[in-house]
Amino acid sequence: MDIFSSIFLALIVYLLGIASPGPSNLAIAHTSIYSGRKAGVFLALGITTGSFFWGFLATSGLQPILNEYANFLYILKILGGVYFLYLAYKSFKFSFDVNNKKTDFTLKAGSNISYFLSGLLMHLLNPKAIAVWIAIIAIALPNNAQNTSIFLPVIVCLPFGILVFVGYAFIFSSKSVVHKYFDFKKYIDRIVGTIFAAVGLKLIFGSEK
Repeated sequence: MDIFSSIFLALIVYLLGIASPGPSNLAIAHTSIYSGRKAGVFLALGITTGSFFWGFLATSGLQPILNEYANFLYILKILGGVYFLYLAYKSFKFSFDVNNKKTDFTLKAGSNISYFLSGLLMHLLNPKAIAVWIAIIAIALPNNAQNTSIFLPVIVCLPFGILVFVGYAFIFSSKSVVHKYFDFKKYIDRIVGTIFAAVGLKLIFGSEK
């Protein structure tokens, strides 16, 4: 299989991974519903930036170096777990907040930079993301790949990542989706909170030095 066919296969794997429901997509959807489209887009851009930071790091062959800093990765996982538990708390809090009506869902909007940083932290505090990129790069590049081509998988995936994550923000900020969401608000918020809590607990208690 030539390098372009391999990269195409890796792109398919990447798209299947980011398009399927997960913590990042749920965070974008939740933010877009509560704080509007612009907030969702900035969160999505932060998530994309964090994701591709790990992508370029993995492509640069720094995984062996990271393995030498097990304590650093352990602390990173703990911090990531705590952050996801915080997101779970916010979701459960929303589910019990009777003041959140269909007409005032944008009142919780903060600064755009805060949403970007929140999305960035979601990925930077989740070092497991680098394992995904290592797998994608392993699929995309043959063992004899030239130095000039090792960044191709990340470069090819980047625009598609932006498209998918920002697309979630646009979809879940539409009026029809927002109003439908509030019909089942209590249940959806608790499901989202449970998923965030599960991710946080897995990062914390699944972390070993």
